[in-house]
Amino acid sequence: MSNFPGITIDFMKDSPTEPNEIQTPIIEDNTHQLRSLEITFWVIAIILGFCHAWADHHYLINADAMSYLDIAEAYLRREWHTAINAYWSPLYSWLIALALLIVRPSPYWKFAVLHLVNFAIYLFALGCFGFLIREMVRLQQGRTRELLAAKLLTLPNRGLLALGYSLFIWSALYLITVQLESPDMLVASFVYLACGLLLRIRRQPSSWVLFILFGIVLGFGYLGKSVMLPMALVFMFASMFSFGSLRRALPRLAVTMAFFLLVAGPFVFAMSWSKGRLTTGLSGQLNYLWSINRVTNPHWQGDEPGHGKPRHTTRKIFDTPPAFEFGDPVGGTYPVWYDPTYWYEGSVRHFDFRQQLQVFQGGVKSYYELFLGWGVQYGLFVGLVSLYLVSRRGRLLLQDLTQQLSLIIPAFAGLGLYALVNVQGRYTAPFIVLLWMALFSGVRLLHTPESQRFIKSITLVLVISMIFITVASSSKEAVVTVRQLVAGEDPSVHEQWQVAEGLREKGVVSTDKVAFIGDSFRAFWAHLLGIRIVAEIQRDKVVSFWEADSTVRVEVINAFARSGAKAVVAERPPLGTDLSGWQKIGSTDYYIYSLKN
Repeated sequence: MSNFPGITIDFMKDSPTEPNEIQTPIIEDNTHQLRSLEITFWVIAIILGFCHAWADHHYLINADAMSYLDIAEAYLRREWHTAINAYWSPLYSWLIALALLIVRPSPYWKFAVLHLVNFAIYLFALGCFGFLIREMVRLQQGRTRELLAAKLLTLPNRGLLALGYSLFIWSALYLITVQLESPDMLVASFVYLACGLLLRIRRQPSSWVLFILFGIVLGFGYLGKSVMLPMALVFMFASMFSFGSLRRALPRLAVTMAFFLLVAGPFVFAMSWSKGRLTTGLSGQLNYLWSINRVTNPHWQGDEPGHGKPRHTTRKIFDTPPAFEFGDPVGGTYPVWYDPTYWYEGSVRHFDFRQQLQVFQGGVKSYYELFLGWGVQYGLFVGLVSLYLVSRRGRLLLQDLTQQLSLIIPAFAGLGLYALVNVQGRYTAPFIVLLWMALFSGVRLLHTPESQRFIKSITLVLVISMIFITVASSSKEAVVTVRQLVAGEDPSVHEQWQVAEGLREKGVVSTDKVAFIGDSFRAFWAHLLGIRIVAEIQRDKVVSFWEADSTVRVEVINAFARSGAKAVVAERPPLGTDLSGWQKIGSTDYYIYSLKN
């Protein structure tokens, strides 16, 4: 029994039964009760999602956020050549641009608007997952006669729905995270939507409209993140299992491919035109270079043998500590990260078996810790193993799971793809959810009263534990959100805005250029003020600058002045450092050194 405010629902009970009566494994559900259960989970998801999105609405967590904001504003200025980028996929920036156009926030509220965009995407993902889970229930209802004839029992529909929503909420809040400024929630949305369409195609394989929608969804998935290009081929392959023959499948797959190209093609054309050659995106190539070939220096100068020579590099303006200038020709607040494909042109990637094996082993280890480490997924693993042991299906387990290929194929493809390069929870979250849902949907127990009680008990424990852990872990975000909404904003917590305001008060304007001694990837204050970082000390050598004697530091500052910077900004100099000539920016830990050009 699950009790929520205003609603009392037994989500494991499909119909009244006598004490000794064997309940049918799947019977016609009370639609009202299913809908009430779904509404309950929607309410939980919306409240928790908003708390996570709003609690840190003045903070940017992801270093990529500044690049997405810059690209969004380039679109608003109609600077198409600058906006088209072969590394950053466009859809997230388009949504940010739309929000900025509608709200027109002041710099103080710009990050809050970005977090509201994240919350809106989260709601879209919730809707997409809702479509998927309803299709799973419908497909399961369609197998009623088959299961009755075989005297088998599977997860009740309410249990399947409750387990699915619990998984979604947990994965969205703690693997992807609502507050993280990235398109990963968008990717999850289109993965769920594509899988839902796959399940509907299984029920209605003759529908041409479904294949049109399938291609459109996959196309938008690619615009969300380029990893969806290979995944689109996987989804198309998975759809072939809905047909009895390849002859029937090919015409419909051709329609899917046509609409995929119709959605994705214009951006591919624009990107290829910008780069002067055909390309579907370069993020995968760069990530391989960074992860496998270990060429990770943002100021790549071509020093690593066997990896090519850069066609254009950032300019080294001081040797020790290393300082670089990069004001032209790339735009953005921080040009090094605005378009990394420009700075890495000329790089050569090559297959390194030993290094690839190490990365793959690291990916497998990450999956082991993710699935079997103590926490939500460990509980899911124990519950699933218990159900399979009680089922005693033996080799028939594989036959049971073949009915879940529409979920299993994309799940393993996504997990395998990231295992080769970079395993992170936010990348793999939708595929983890798909895998758990497929495995639990494949459970088949002998139809006995004991099996009924056991499957209900396991599902109930898993759902309650996931919701309890998720809600309890969200208490901090809930308290902060309520406090902010009731007591009002505290401007002192918005440090990046304070830095931007402090610089403005000291005469720095939006057309100026600055040098930075700190982590430029997170110099969000520069974006708020509209200035550009055109020079920096290499970020892992910042301490070397402060430990150098005064003569060296003056020479570095003079080099910054020659780069065209109006001022040098420093982030949190070490305690006890001589800060002669530096001015503290307000009450922050940032300092400014004005330059005479």
